[in-house]
Amino acid sequence: MPHIAQANEALDMPENNGFWPWPQQEEWPNREVALKIKEAMEEAKRKNVAQVMVLLDEVGPHLGDRTKLLYPIGALLQRVGRASAVDQMIAAAVEAEPDDKDVQAAKAKLRP
Repeated sequence: MPHIAQANEALDMPENNGFWPWPQQEEWPNREVALKIKEAMEEAKRKNVAQVMVLLDEVGPHLGDRTKLLYPIGALLQRVGRASAVDQMIAAAVEAEPDDKDVQAAKAKLRP
């Protein structure tokens, strides 16, 4: 199955993750990403942790280098109990983009 082989290859190449907790693949259009994140936020309000994780795992590999999404993704990860993923994500983003205003804002809000 080719999709399993691609996922395994991505896992073997940590530099392919950028700063996200998911191996990055083809970047999705802004609208599609925004709709998935909005849906995940709505599920988080309903305390539907399982569905939040399904949505995050679906959109996560397609975030690309959008640093403006660090805060909403980090907040969702925190909400579902994945604080260590948030710590790693913020640390990697600060290392990769130390002067990016969105990285600094996400760090200040998520890890003051």
